[in-house]
Amino acid sequence: MDASIALGVVSIALAIGLFALYRRLYAVAKSRFGLALLVFAGAFVAQSALTVYSDLSAMPLIPDGFVPFLFGIGVCEATGLGALVWTAAH
Repeated sequence: MDASIALGVVSIALAIGLFALYRRLYAVAKSRFGLALLVFAGAFVAQSALTVYSDLSAMPLIPDGFVPFLFGIGVCEATGLGALVWTAAH
């Protein structure tokens, strides 16, 4: 479970990085699409933060059999956010 929480923290950092990249894009372009990307990244920040919060608050209730699935979800989320950050930065 600790690894899932660590991946959640990584996802929060990646989502904040994506938000910063899209904020810079919106500041330059001032387009509706840039604003939509900013809202999209903000939703990722909120979702990642809520995931970590729910993992921390529900840790005693989650059976050990679910831990690998939560870790897999965290890996997929962090990988997807990493790909988005890498694409936005290049």
